[in-house]
Amino acid sequence: MTVRRRLVRSTVFIALAAVLVLGIPLVVVETARVGTDQAFRLEREADVVGGVIDDRVEAGEPISAKQIAQHVQPGHRVSVTLDGRTLTVGAHLTGGIRSSRASSSRNAVVVASAPRSEESARVRRVWLLIILLGTGGVVLAVGLAAFQARRLSRPLERLVATSVRLGDGDFSARATRSAVPEIDAIASALDRSAEQIARLVAREREFSANVSHQMRTPLTALRLRVEELALIEDPAQREEEAAAALREADRLEATIVQLLAYAREERVGRAVRLDLSAIAADHVATWKPVFAQTGRSVRLDAAAGVRGVASRGMVGQVLDVLLENALRHGRGAVAVRVATDRQRATVTVEDQGAGVPPEGREAVFHRGASTSGGTGIGLYLARALAEADGASLRVVPGRPSCLELRLPLESGPPGPVVSAAEVAARR
Repeated sequence: MTVRRRLVRSTVFIALAAVLVLGIPLVVVETARVGTDQAFRLEREADVVGGVIDDRVEAGEPISAKQIAQHVQPGHRVSVTLDGRTLTVGAHLTGGIRSSRASSSRNAVVVASAPRSEESARVRRVWLLIILLGTGGVVLAVGLAAFQARRLSRPLERLVATSVRLGDGDFSARATRSAVPEIDAIASALDRSAEQIARLVAREREFSANVSHQMRTPLTALRLRVEELALIEDPAQREEEAAAALREADRLEATIVQLLAYAREERVGRAVRLDLSAIAADHVATWKPVFAQTGRSVRLDAAAGVRGVASRGMVGQVLDVLLENALRHGRGAVAVRVATDRQRATVTVEDQGAGVPPEGREAVFHRGASTSGGTGIGLYLARALAEADGASLRVVPGRPSCLELRLPLESGPPGPVVSAAEVAARR
C-alpha cells in the first residue's frame, strides 16, 4: 500500500473516531434537550390557557371552546376542568402522548397534550443534522488528507526517481526541494551522496588511467635492465645490473603507492629536505638506456647538493613524466638542469623540439590535452602531484621546449638531507 493511500485511510479512521466520540454524546444530549423543550412548551401552552380562563371567570363571561382554541397549537389538545365540568379543545390524540398540567387561580385545571410523534420528529431532525455535519467533516478530512498525502508523496516519488537515476550512473541527478523540512533534509543528504559518489567514481577512473600511463615507464626501464642482464656474462656486472633492476622494481612499487595516495586525495608524502641533484642524477641514469634505443641522449647539468623541500617520490615521479614527455614528443638531445636561487629550487627538462606555443602553455596541463596522439594524462598528473606537494610545474616562457618544476627551499633550522639512495631505500 502506498504512503498516499495509508495517509488517507488513517485520516478517515481518525475522522470517524472523532465523529463517533463527539457525535454519540451530542445525540444523547440533544435528545434529552428536545424532551425537556417539549415539556416546557406544553407547560407554557397550559399556562396561557389557564390565564385566559382566569380572565373570563373574573369578568363573569362564559368560557367557550372557540376562545380556548385560539391558544392551542395545531395538533395539540387542551383539556380544561372547572367546577366539575371538562372542556376539551384540539386534535384527537391516540398512541403515545406527552402532557403537561397547570392550575389557574380560579381552581381550573388545564392539561395540554401533544403526540409523542412530534417529539420524535424533532429528535430525528436533530440526528439528521448531526449525521450530515459528521459526514461533511469526514468528507472534508478525506479531501485535506488527499491534498496532504499528495503534497508529501510527490517529493518522495521525485526522490525515488532521483535515486534510480543515480543507480543508473547519472551522477548529475539532483533532488528537487519541496518546502517540507524533513524531506528536504533527505534530498540534501542524497545530493551530497551523489556528489561524493561522483567524485569517487571520477577518481577511480582517473586512477585507472594514471596507473596505465605511469606504469609504462618503470616497466620499460625494468624490461631493459632484465634484457641486459640476460646478455651479461661477467658476474660482477651482472650483479650490478640485477641491483639496478631491483631499484626499478622499487620505483615501480613507489609509483603505485604514490598514485594510490593521490587517488585518495592525500599528499604524496611528508615533505622533507631532498638532495635534488642526486635524485636527478639517479633518474637520468635510468633513462639513458631508453633514450639510447631511439638514438638520442640525455645529460644532467646540476650543481652539487641543491636542496629543496618536497615529499619523497614526488620529484622523481614528475621528473619521469617530463623525461618521457621529452622522449615521446620532443627532439634532439635532452638536458636536465637542477639549480637554485634565493626563492626556490628548480628542476628543468629541455629538448630541441618546437615546444609549446604561448597560447597553449596552460592547455598542455589539462587532462586529455595532446597534439601528437598521446593520452594527455602525463603532464596533467605531474602538475597535480606537484601542486599536492606545494610545488608548481610550468612551461618556461621564451624557450622552445622547456618544462620547469619549482620547489620551495628548505626552511627552518638545518636538518638532515635525504639523498636519492635514501629515498629509494625508504620506498
